[in-house]
Amino acid sequence: MFGKDTQISWQFSGIGKLRVTWFFNDQPLPTDNRLQVTETDDGTSILTIRQVELGDQGVYTTRATNAFGVVEAQTTLKIDCIKPVINANLNSALEVTKGETMALKIVASGTPKPDIVWMKDDNELTPNDRIQVTIPNGNDDKYTMAILNAQPGDQGEYSAKISNVGGSLQSNKCKVTVSKSPVFIVKLTTQKVKQGTTAVFVTKIDGYPTPTITWLLNGKPLTTKEGVHVQFDATTDEAKLSIPNIDLQQHAGSITCRLENPYGCQEETVQLAVLAAPIITTQLPKEQEIMSGLGVTLKVVVRGSPQPSAQWFFNDKSIAPENTLVDEAKNEYRLLIKQATVAQCEGTYQVVVKNEVDEVQSTPCALTVLESVKLSKVRPTSDVVGLKIGETFEITVDVSGKETPTVQLTKDGETVQFTSVKQARYTFSVPSVKLEHEGVYTVIGKNKTSTKWMNVTLNVTGAPTMTGAGITEANKATHVSQVQNDRAAAAASAVNTEFFPTNKKVRR
Repeated sequence: MFGKDTQISWQFSGIGKLRVTWFFNDQPLPTDNRLQVTETDDGTSILTIRQVELGDQGVYTTRATNAFGVVEAQTTLKIDCIKPVINANLNSALEVTKGETMALKIVASGTPKPDIVWMKDDNELTPNDRIQVTIPNGNDDKYTMAILNAQPGDQGEYSAKISNVGGSLQSNKCKVTVSKSPVFIVKLTTQKVKQGTTAVFVTKIDGYPTPTITWLLNGKPLTTKEGVHVQFDATTDEAKLSIPNIDLQQHAGSITCRLENPYGCQEETVQLAVLAAPIITTQLPKEQEIMSGLGVTLKVVVRGSPQPSAQWFFNDKSIAPENTLVDEAKNEYRLLIKQATVAQCEGTYQVVVKNEVDEVQSTPCALTVLESVKLSKVRPTSDVVGLKIGETFEITVDVSGKETPTVQLTKDGETVQFTSVKQARYTFSVPSVKLEHEGVYTVIGKNKTSTKWMNVTLNVTGAPTMTGAGITEANKATHVSQVQNDRAAAAASAVNTEFFPTNKKVRR
């Protein structure tokens, strides 16, 4: 039996010592660890063959020689074989991931151990560095064939032919399919590009069947209609997206590459940062007015990337940032001026905004701090003055405000001219009062912020001076009555004076 130990023995007798020689197929038989010849005392010569092989099959001759002659004996050795049997066949189908190892296995027995030939689509496979074949050792009956780094070209029907001297047989066919869900071999990287230039995103992918590639900007698919260029090189598996003439408003945000095939979906998202020099889209007003003591906010609206920083200036001197604010959502840069005063706040304001690309300066804003009208009476010291005919009467008032107020003097509602105006001091003087000077005098100061007034009542007493015509007692009574009526009208007129603070009309 193939693979088993066997013995061939012959016993010889004769006079004298015999010399025994073994031949195999008429050739001297070499002995070794597997082929051994032993002699016994009774003249028996034994040939032991360990683990019989097919090559051991043939005619064995034993020749015995002594001084009187030669004698030979022959034995023909035939080796029995067992036809191959497949104990574990190939599966009918196998799905392999691209790039991984594909392994096929058959368990087969027979005597002698069968040889195996692996086939793909009825073509014999030749083992190499990538196609590796293993055969059983010892009592193992497992035959394997492995293909390293499986590729789409390895798809097909695989089988094996198993044979020994006892016969041969064919294994089942196994249909091998190679697939792979999409994967990024080289991932996308975030890009920073200047406005007006071209942004390029490159990635390397894998997957089988070859994935469909979709590029998205801020979650919306990009198409060639939008001026982008999309490329895919099947030989290198490189995918590329080019966006020309980058614009901050149109293109800044997230770029996504999406891969899809029947075995899965994969996405990679990175940021596209557009570097744009600051642009002031809403400038400072050229002029701004504010009431003294109130607050005002100066602001500009700026577009740029990365987010610009701002430095405010007052009369060309930098302003500390405590009262500045940036609203990134609205792109607004603000300066808050609190409780404005002429001395500390009136002047020219400007802001400089800059980022790593460039800087820009706003138009200057001239801020004017307005002050309400202020009347300060210098003379007389009281609001009601009594004088005798011939005495001196004087009204002196200091008037201030910003803008400079207009100042009017009325007597009983009729305009009277000041006798002296020096800067902000207004004077009305009568060197020698007469009865007709008696009445209610009103000083009115007015600018765009407010209107202020003050009254001085003059009463004239004493004997009248007679002229040729004279003034009779009846005429004097009539004149006094008329003066009193005129005073009442003037007072009513003063009460109805209108104010215009901060350009809003208010009836008093």
